[in-house]
Amino acid sequence: MPPARLDFAPGDRILVLAPHPDDEVLGCGGVLQRAVALGIPAEVAFLTYGDSNAWSFLTYRLHPVVEPSAVRKMGEVRRQEALAAAAVLGIGAERLTFLGYPDAGTLDLWTSRWGAARPPGHGPFTRARAVPYPTALRPGAPYRGEEVLADLEALIARFRPTQVFVSHPADHHPDHAALYLFTRVALWDLAGEVKATLHPYLVHFPGWPAPGYRPAEAASPPLALATSEAWQSWGLTPAEVAVKRQALAAHRSQWRSGERHLLPFARATELTTEITGELPADEPQLPVRRVGDRIEIALASALPRAVRGSLFVFGYRADRPFAGMPKLEIRLRVSRSGEIGGCTVLDQGRALPGRPVTVERRAGGLVFGIPSALLGGPDRLLVGARSSPKRSLLDPSPWRVVDLVPDVHPL
Repeated sequence: MPPARLDFAPGDRILVLAPHPDDEVLGCGGVLQRAVALGIPAEVAFLTYGDSNAWSFLTYRLHPVVEPSAVRKMGEVRRQEALAAAAVLGIGAERLTFLGYPDAGTLDLWTSRWGAARPPGHGPFTRARAVPYPTALRPGAPYRGEEVLADLEALIARFRPTQVFVSHPADHHPDHAALYLFTRVALWDLAGEVKATLHPYLVHFPGWPAPGYRPAEAASPPLALATSEAWQSWGLTPAEVAVKRQALAAHRSQWRSGERHLLPFARATELTTEITGELPADEPQLPVRRVGDRIEIALASALPRAVRGSLFVFGYRADRPFAGMPKLEIRLRVSRSGEIGGCTVLDQGRALPGRPVTVERRAGGLVFGIPSALLGGPDRLLVGARSSPKRSLLDPSPWRVVDLVPDVHPL
């Protein structure tokens, strides 16, 4: 079935959260234009300044940009480009917020950088360990997960959006997945103050979108995700598509090196999925269930040989600060003979003693058994996986959110 076609209501307030400058136009250039045309309040916030795109900077400056000070200058260039693109869409500069967290480093903040006991993360090219930009929301904010969460919660609480557009958890760029995860937790924390519908939009996915500038054609979701999610279609007029192309071109550093990658997003529709504050009953989940005082997570995939992988399992409960909740990384090794060589459990980089987590084969896959207390007795889980070589171990699906109350996820 085609995606549902949606529009805004008079009382809506639109917040677009973008991992980098240009993502706001790629995913929501038409959405922002429609909000402006209807007189609906709209704001845009950027997680990073996009300062780690070395290839586009080389093309733009015609020489390598590698010195940290030069990289930060390019971050400011990208901020100016975002302001120019917003003006094309009809969004004033006062409606844009830049957080300034590390481009290509925010998923590390999510997985490993919580609390003062952990060193802050760093920008791969700026080498900064705190927000280095004087134009950011909080210059000098350390690169830690709780700082990102605090900024998002302050932004959302101030603006009180009814519709939040954010990068999709299946996006293959780590910053895009990270922004989705931080946003989910922020909205949970603000559940008593802000009631907003979450609309993830996709930018980076293998083989998608189809190449070429096709302004009269509707966008289609990737085949791998077409049936697993409830997609929505936001229709654009020909004039709105033309303005979206103009806004994309305003991101000059990206347009010069990647016009052919940007133009396929200028279509007659923009696609999102809808996620409310609670999980839809039909949202695909990792098979999860409570078994007494333990939580079982099944990864139903073949187990290859000579690989290493990690399963990330974070707990959430509304009565405890998320920054203080356990955030487990379960590292697994598989030998060349196909045997499970060992299982190491870390909480924010600190190895836990003994063997608190069990791993066993079941029906061609793996089942992890985790004591609920080890996760802080959560009501929800945020679960992700990665492996080396990539896409060879565990489940290559994106991070998932699992509601543990009630137990409705049998193995």
